[in-house]
Amino acid sequence: MSASCYPFQSSDDERQRLIEQNKLVAPLTERLFRRAGLKAGMRVLDIGSGAGDVAFLAARLVGPTGQVLGIDRDPAQIKFAEQRARAEGLANVDFTVGDFQNFSLQEPVDAVVGRLVLMYAAEPLAALRHVAQNVKRGGIIALQETIYDYEAPPLIEPADCLAAKAVAWCHAAFKHAGVQPRLGLRLFSLMRAAGLQPSPDVDMLTPMLQGPEGPLFETIAALVRSQIPAIVASGAATEMDIGIDTLVQRMIADAPAGGVVGYFNSGHVAVWGKKV
Repeated sequence: MSASCYPFQSSDDERQRLIEQNKLVAPLTERLFRRAGLKAGMRVLDIGSGAGDVAFLAARLVGPTGQVLGIDRDPAQIKFAEQRARAEGLANVDFTVGDFQNFSLQEPVDAVVGRLVLMYAAEPLAALRHVAQNVKRGGIIALQETIYDYEAPPLIEPADCLAAKAVAWCHAAFKHAGVQPRLGLRLFSLMRAAGLQPSPDVDMLTPMLQGPEGPLFETIAALVRSQIPAIVASGAATEMDIGIDTLVQRMIADAPAGGVVGYFNSGHVAVWGKKV
């Protein structure tokens, strides 16, 4: 996206990472959409669609009489999402290449949804104001963002393990790229500043993973893999330091007897509001 702070590479590995991430955070997304009032027959715009999971969830909620349009700036993501939609038999969802920060529909929709998108906008308030133009009066905007703070220590215990160090590399990459910190905590006030009427019912989910028995190390390694150029550009580590091909094995070898517990991206906050 133009005027963006997106530190991830476009690759098949990254698309698989997004699918796995969805499995962790989808419960909050579905709860958000249901509380916001997504229902059968609605027309929905999904911003920053990525691999398509958010659009698919919305499509199932609005049913065959509804319609979902997903937008993403990456043509490879759009092609992948379209293939998945066909494979899953979802005829009520379409995708298009574009930047949600300057994308305009000919006819406003009933709802705009998005997950982890404003945090990558250079100017989140301006982006949200533009997005709101695509929603009809009385319509819904339902967003999910992280409280990720790259100035804070990684949410990993023990704090001195290799897994925590790997997450710190990602923190450095996010900071270098200019990713918005604590966006989830700012989401309610951003909605209000954009002229929307946010619901006071703010929701949050923090998935926790364990390693080596659980998927924590593989999850962290996938995150690092997609950010290697950004990590190197930040000066936090070289490709040799990262050693991506052996990173999981090294995290396993470094883990204490009690294992490692944590999450790579802090908590997710969900806020929904209406266009008045």
